[in-house]
Amino acid sequence: MEIGLIYSAKDPKQAQTADFVKRFVQEHGILARFVESEQPVKAPMITVDGCTIVGSGQAVGGDKNGLGRFPSTKEIAKALERRIWCL
Repeated sequence: MEIGLIYSAKDPKQAQTADFVKRFVQEHGILARFVESEQPVKAPMITVDGCTIVGSGQAVGGDKNGLGRFPSTKEIAKALERRIWCL
């Protein structure tokens, strides 16, 4: 499994989110390779095997303009669990 993380390392909340994803994967014994990209984004994007599970309005909804909002760790965990069970 390949997990992609696109986030702004300058934003402490986004860096914590990336750390959460890595920790979640490790704690659940998931065999995955991480591909990280540090970019100036407003919210992190997480992909699993090329499919966006969090970010760009995926998994956590969006505002009236279709823009994604910042996901909570609970929402990220649910999205990862759903994707893992689909594999």
